[in-house]
Amino acid sequence: MRAEIKKFWIWWEKNEALIRKVVELGSEAKLLELKEHIDRKILSFGHFTWEITEGEKKKYNFVISPNREFERLQLSKQIIKAAPEMTYWDFHYAKQINQSPEPFKLYDENQDPVYIDPSAWQIEIQDAVVHVDAADLTEIDEETRNHAMDLVVTAYFGEEFRITRIKEIKLRIR
Repeated sequence: MRAEIKKFWIWWEKNEALIRKVVELGSEAKLLELKEHIDRKILSFGHFTWEITEGEKKKYNFVISPNREFERLQLSKQIIKAAPEMTYWDFHYAKQINQSPEPFKLYDENQDPVYIDPSAWQIEIQDAVVHVDAADLTEIDEETRNHAMDLVVTAYFGEEFRITRIKEIKLRIR
């Protein structure tokens, strides 16, 4: 695996300027091409996802997400530990904290779109159990509700904390 990781970062360094150019100025077609190319590279390590976001310290963040799985978290840490120091990029092995997640869309058990707006949710943690007060979740099926809560709790606490410290997420209806 070390050889594959090294190969990935050599590729990244070689293509970094082009990646930035496509992110900054690319057409929809070029962005899709870049996404597909990076997908292939990242998926070669396993069931990971990735994202490029605006950075806080540097211009960009490149995040490899272990998709809330402990074993993959260990590998994503190895991958990011091997990352080169770069002027425009910070690299992260899990999604970072975002305590104001944007509204998003999921599909329910009938494949109908469900719009989730977590802005009014109240989230509390007690003894590794997260309690979510979200009245808007009571009308959707359990699987979709649990998935929505998991995504928002992961954003709220950060993915590594979600993986290592949270054992359960419960909807609390008052």
